[in-house]
Order: sequence, then C-alpha cells, then structure tokens
Amino acid sequence: MKLNKDDKKLVERAKSLVSNKKVSGGVVGEVGSALKTKKGKIFTGVSLDLCCGIGFCGEHSAIANMISHSNETEIETIVAFGDKIMYPCGRCREMMRLINNKNWQDTLVIINDKNKVKLKELLPGNWM
Repeated sequence: MKLNKDDKKLVERAKSLVSNKKVSGGVVGEVGSALKTKKGKIFTGVSLDLCCGIGFCGEHSAIANMISHSNETEIETIVAFGDKIMYPCGRCREMMRLINNKNWQDTLVIINDKNKVKLKELLPGNWM
C-alpha cells in the first residue's frame, strides 16, 4: 500500500524525535516512533539502549505512551525511524499483537518511504 499525506506526517514526527543522546548508562533516542490510533490520536516514543540489556524500542515507548494516556489499544498506523524508516523488531510486532487482537489484522506498519503493510504480513502464524 502506498503512503498518504497522514502517513508522511507520521514519518516526520518519528524522525523529529531522533536525538542519539548519550546518558550515563548508554544512549537514548536512537530511534523515534510515532503511531496513530483508530480514533486518530498520535502518540510518540523513543528507544532506550542502556547497559545490561535494559531498555526498549521506540515502538514500545510509543505504545506505552498510548496505554498511559488513553483508553485505546487499537493502532491504525505505526512507524519507527532511526537513520531511516525501520521495520519493527519481532518483539515490537508481538507487542502490537498482544495489546489488541485486532492489531494483527488491521494495523498498518510503514516499512519505507513509499509503502506500508499490514502487521499480519510481518507477523505470520497467529499462535494464540
């Protein structure tokens, strides 16, 4: 599926979050993520890459922000941006699936500057 104007704005929002800020225990903000809920709200987050394996992806942060600041769990569209648009890792794909079963079927994931795909295309084989 081709990106629309709203998708491109979501990409720019995620890109604007990237900061690569060094902290005492590692780096934060290497990846920015933005998501749009089914109700049209936008939530964002950044990655935390810290010592001892502590931390999480930008998508985790955006999803946690959504959960913390709304009653929504359905993601319409999501994007991660590091030095370019990135595919979500398997853990992020699974998290989207686990917070709402509908996300597996309906969520659109922006995979490059021209295309988006449904989450189920990136996470085949529903095990639940």
